[in-house]
Amino acid sequence: ARAIMNAGNAYSTFWAPVVNLARDPRWGRNIETPGEDPYLSGEYATAFVRGFQESPDDPSHLQASACCKHYVANEMEDSREAGAHWTRHNFDANVTMQDLVDSYMAPFQACVEKGRVSSLMCSYNAVNGVPSCASPWLLQEVARGAWGFDGYITSDCGAEEDVFAAHRYTRTPEESVRDILRAGTDSDCGSFIGKHAQSALDKGVIAEADLDARLAQLFRVRMRLSHFDPPGPLDGIPASDVCSDYAKGLARDGVAQAAALLKNADGALPLPAGPGLVA
Repeated sequence: ARAIMNAGNAYSTFWAPVVNLARDPRWGRNIETPGEDPYLSGEYATAFVRGFQESPDDPSHLQASACCKHYVANEMEDSREAGAHWTRHNFDANVTMQDLVDSYMAPFQACVEKGRVSSLMCSYNAVNGVPSCASPWLLQEVARGAWGFDGYITSDCGAEEDVFAAHRYTRTPEESVRDILRAGTDSDCGSFIGKHAQSALDKGVIAEADLDARLAQLFRVRMRLSHFDPPGPLDGIPASDVCSDYAKGLARDGVAQAAALLKNADGALPLPAGPGLVA
């Protein structure tokens, strides 16, 4: 990742990994997840983030900035059940507190507490009536307060506009800008804040301090990425490190070690046709 940045082909922030749970086989991004297990997903997230961000050549800086996404309970693409049409943009995930904490939040908690991730992405959906990117409870109380997250929070692309246009959470765009900024979303992947922030300022709905607080989080991560420092060890990682024989060997070994072989003992498969109980 740092080599790609050094070559001028990308920036030093990368929005990965996806650590949502694979709970519904119809979700189009299941292939990007570690699976359905909260603990395993947290272990995967921790290893991914630390391997991505940390370098023994310069332990005081980030090698690159990882982003755990999509926070949280974002495992649905499109549904027309129960006479209603829900999409990922207007879906409201009604989740019990126990399931939220034990299942859906667990990989993100590991990302923050064990992986020390420098970015989170809030999701399109609402959680128990509040859009993720406008939820002070999710972003401030839980992520920053309970888990100690100290990076920046970005929206999924278009999620901030969804707060107003899809969820209809506020009466005006300016009120959505206020709720998004004060909830703790620092970066807008889209144009919604840019379109309506000045109007929100002019109408007194937000103050410049609301914008300053968001900039502080973004620049803190940029400093950890050594953007304002003289060239250091990480700036010398060459583009030739990308897709090198060594890197391809690591990827090949990882795939091989992750494969699971199932043995069809005693001819258990295929299952017999017809009615009956499987288990």
